[in-house]
Amino acid sequence: MEDFKNKALGLASNALGWTDQAIRNFTSHESLPEPIDCKPGCHYCCFNQPVVTPPEALLIGHHVERTFTDHEKQALIHSIKNVVEVTNGKTPDEIAMIRYELPCIFLKDGMCMVYKVRPAVCRTCTSIDAEHCKDVFESGDHMARLRCYHHIRDIFQRVQKDLVNKCREMGCQSDLLFMAEALRDYFKGTNPIEEWLQGKRIFDGLVKSPTSAL
Repeated sequence: MEDFKNKALGLASNALGWTDQAIRNFTSHESLPEPIDCKPGCHYCCFNQPVVTPPEALLIGHHVERTFTDHEKQALIHSIKNVVEVTNGKTPDEIAMIRYELPCIFLKDGMCMVYKVRPAVCRTCTSIDAEHCKDVFESGDHMARLRCYHHIRDIFQRVQKDLVNKCREMGCQSDLLFMAEALRDYFKGTNPIEEWLQGKRIFDGLVKSPTSAL
């Protein structure tokens, strides 16, 4: 069983480690005109429904199982239920329009409860102007874009594509998933990691049409 878990969780962990290193390599360049302005407690980008790959969802679900208290797990299940009820039947564009009403299920007191295993989409959501992020959030303008380096967003696109391709090569479910629905489906299963590696369909909450990175 541990070999099964290590194979799936290692796939996500390695991809996320590569993501962090690629970001560090880029931001270490002295020629960058402005530094990344993100800091702990700056959570405006966390009012989104992140899109994740199956390996990332499995890694996060496993982390929750091992580290969350029973109370935290119950609170998470309640948050998942609320988000799914609000987003049920809506397109990605419709969800984006109400994103300021939908904090991530792992946002608590302005901080990420799964920061260590947060997905690539969150790691690469960076800004060079935190004050602008605040202004956009308070305006409720869902069409506004954060001020960021596009190269870092390109890192996300590469990592997501690579993870999807590796899932397909392994004969495993490779659909892109909304975070809340992915975690809902994870906790429905008995052995989701092993079953995913066996090629079974674990996740139902699929992103059915193109959406933004978050």
